[in-house]
Amino acid sequence: MNAESIAGLIGLAVGLLVLVALSVFESRTYRREHDGEGMLHHWFTHQHLHMPHWKRPRH
Repeated sequence: MNAESIAGLIGLAVGLLVLVALSVFESRTYRREHDGEGMLHHWFTHQHLHMPHWKRPRH
């Protein structure tokens, strides 16, 4: 490996770490502002994605 490929891999790793850190921060902020509801739960409930009738729990 030469110096350019090592620097590219380090840059990729740093970029991914920043992306993960910002995602975690944004998720915690959203949850705090929306009374504990997570982003995915909010998205699923507002997209009206229902379980298929054969997977729904019966009462």
